[in-house]
Amino acid sequence: MCSIFCCTSKRLDKEVMRRCFYKTVSRGPDMTTLEETDSGFMGFHRLAIMGLNAEGMQPFWMDGNRVVCNGEIYGFRPIKSKLEEKGYVFHSDSDCEILLPLYAEYGTDMFAMLDAEFALVIYDGATGEYIAARDPIGIRPLYYGYLSDGAIVFASEPKNLVGLVSGEVKPFPPGHYYRAGEFHCYCDIAAVKQYCYDGMDEICKNIREKLIAGVEKRLDSDAPVGFLLSGGLDSSLVCSIGSRVLGRPIRTFAIGMDKDAIDLKYAREVADYIGSEHSEVYMTREDVLSALEEVIA
Repeated sequence: MCSIFCCTSKRLDKEVMRRCFYKTVSRGPDMTTLEETDSGFMGFHRLAIMGLNAEGMQPFWMDGNRVVCNGEIYGFRPIKSKLEEKGYVFHSDSDCEILLPLYAEYGTDMFAMLDAEFALVIYDGATGEYIAARDPIGIRPLYYGYLSDGAIVFASEPKNLVGLVSGEVKPFPPGHYYRAGEFHCYCDIAAVKQYCYDGMDEICKNIREKLIAGVEKRLDSDAPVGFLLSGGLDSSLVCSIGSRVLGRPIRTFAIGMDKDAIDLKYAREVADYIGSEHSEVYMTREDVLSALEEVIA
């Protein structure tokens, strides 16, 4: 998951800020850092998915600029190759390392170019600006609030900001980027550009092809990929596509109650059909009740 944090001012209680930052360490248990910029702080709790060595740790640096990003940049390898042809040098296998070269090339126009799910903050070392952005659907969480001096703070979860900012904690609007005190919409997925008059056969063909492509691009990972299988239509299709694309047995996991676990029954049938390496996790009523507060937190 990862957790990002950015405070655009140094006029605050640093110990309070540190405590608030560490409230989401569970999102990124692999590595943690909280670094100073010229005018603030950028923090990152890392869950390593791409570029599993220490070089993949954020913030990434380039020519005085920095970035923290909770996200996945799909199809990043050909983009990285083209950037290398332009002379950019990379130090990790992380997909997110391409963000600063893209910012250098395209500025804020880069956000509309990304095929990605992301929440990020860029620090521009030349201008001293902080630029934050979130993917068009809002898959990755991002929130913001303001310090008593008016400085903005960004974080992956509201709990990072409660007790730190004065006033309301707000969700960062999907499909927008923040710069110089204003939010700018770079992509409105609800906007209608044209009507579709395709027949049913063509529509079904497009849905099938897009679903396969959507699963396939999410299989690029340096960490092992697991699949949550409930036995329902959606997860069964995703697992079947993943197994076919990878050409080998996948790891599937199913979770259900210890009594009348109908999901586990159907998940097992699907797992047997696609030949996955299947694991089942049982929960009791007591397990659910005892974990409720921790899960909500």
